[in-house]
Amino acid sequence: MARDRIVVTPAEVPPLLPAALKLIEDRKFDRHHGVDPEAILRAAWVNLRSGSIEQGGSTLTQQLVRSYFSTIGRRCARKIKEALMAVILEARFDKADLMNAHINEIYLGQDGERAIHGFGLASRFYFGRPLDELDLHEIALLVAIVRGPSYYDPRLHPESAHAGGATWCSISWRASK
Repeated sequence: MARDRIVVTPAEVPPLLPAALKLIEDRKFDRHHGVDPEAILRAAWVNLRSGSIEQGGSTLTQQLVRSYFSTIGRRCARKIKEALMAVILEARFDKADLMNAHINEIYLGQDGERAIHGFGLASRFYFGRPLDELDLHEIALLVAIVRGPSYYDPRLHPESAHAGGATWCSISWRASK
């Protein structure tokens, strides 16, 4: 499978995007050191009570590690390795660099054999425009797609995409205030 991306610099990223990502994916991004023990415990409790995987407790840095170093293996061992690598990344890079790497690496859909990675390419793929020209509702849809690239794909599931984008748009708008 081919991986593709359009790398964007921090100057090309609308300020609302990292704010929305933090709000939706990792509220403690600016305070943790790669791992959020409370989020892990909360997710474990929810998943244990439901008997299935309902929530994840990964930080944006752990997601970045998974994206870069995706490995097949037992889930528990892989999660421990991801957590350790996230702590190492957080010790070596500042938060702005990690956020920019995440924005450029995150998986946001599929175009046949080509995997869409990063918000720069996703912006062009879904809207035909550069990331810094997107409107609030378009940024919100891209943030929703992070939660489920197939489920929120506007070409395949327009109803889900509209509902998810509207929800994240409302949340993002409140975060920008």
